Amino acid sequence: MSGVPVWSVLIGLAIGTERGLRPVRLAGLLLGFAGVLLIFAPWQQSGLASWGALAIVGAAASYAIGFAYMGHHLVGNGIPTISLSTAQLLAATGLTTLMVPVGGLGTVHVQPKALMAVVVLGIFATGITFHLTYRIIADEGATNAATVGYLLPVVSVGLGAVVLDEAFSFRVAAGMVVVLVGVGMTRRQSAVVKVQHAEVEAQHAEAAQQAEAEQDAVK
Repeated sequence: MSGVPVWSVLIGLAIGTERGLRPVRLAGLLLGFAGVLLIFAPWQQSGLASWGALAIVGAAASYAIGFAYMGHHLVGNGIPTISLSTAQLLAATGLTTLMVPVGGLGTVHVQPKALMAVVVLGIFATGITFHLTYRIIADEGATNAATVGYLLPVVSVGLGAVVLDEAFSFRVAAGMVVVLVGVGMTRRQSAVVKVQHAEVEAQHAEAAQQAEAEQDAVK
């Protein structure tokens, strides 16, 4: 997921939907990606040039393509985002059901904790998340929605250290700070663009009011 924002920018530039890529925003996106690299330190791992690594890169590109498609063809057409997210989840449920026999049918032993985990993940980590994703894409665009992927390592590493007592080093802490600064830079740019749009709309509204006042005066 952390590679999705970079792919999203590249795809947006290729299809012409990413027109507001200013230096501060681009620097924030690159800085966020650098922070993720600092957290996970892939240079310390082996097997980077493998089919598994290629699959991860492909998955990130697939997410970005999905975000671009959602932003270009689905949102902004008068259909409520709650309807779009519901339709997508229902379609995914149907496709998953068709694939169940392929993986083999076996006896399911339902445990209370497992059932509770499935319910929580289904409601909060899937249903609500999909709706919020559509809302962010509709309000902010595909690339800004994709920057959420930068925050996933920050949350997961933080929870791992607090809940599971996993190792937490200065390098990881520095990477988390870099990610947050990078995401903040992208949000700052979005805020500036929103203010500019609001100012332009206010100027247009004021000009329209003046024109109406002049017409009334002539009458």
